[in-house]
Amino acid sequence: MERREDFVTHKELYEHTDRIKRELQRDISVVSQNVSNLEKVVLPMVVSLEAIKENTGEMTSTMKEFVKEQKEHREKLHTHDISINELQRDDDVKVEKEKGKWNLIGIITASVVGGGWIMDTFGSALSEIFFKR
Repeated sequence: MERREDFVTHKELYEHTDRIKRELQRDISVVSQNVSNLEKVVLPMVVSLEAIKENTGEMTSTMKEFVKEQKEHREKLHTHDISINELQRDDDVKVEKEKGKWNLIGIITASVVGGGWIMDTFGSALSEIFFKR
């Protein structure tokens, strides 16, 4: 009997499918093991990543509040600095006015005292010079 190469026997087909089933089951077993290992590793990571996401969201809102408070604080400090500078300028003007007043009083006092001394000392001589008749 003559055999053609294009055909396979029932036995060969059965052996071939049986071999493919075994290989497929072995591959499924390996994948299943890898998936169970992944579950052991990934699931705890997912929980911690969700916690990190939540904390990061809270940090964002906290940082926004902190920046807002710092901005308000800086504005208050700037306002206080301006007020202090204005007060200092007013005080400087008052000090200068006070110095000028005391200088004037000193000059007048020196004039009166010095003039009195000059008049006591040289009064009669000066009166003869100015009021000489």
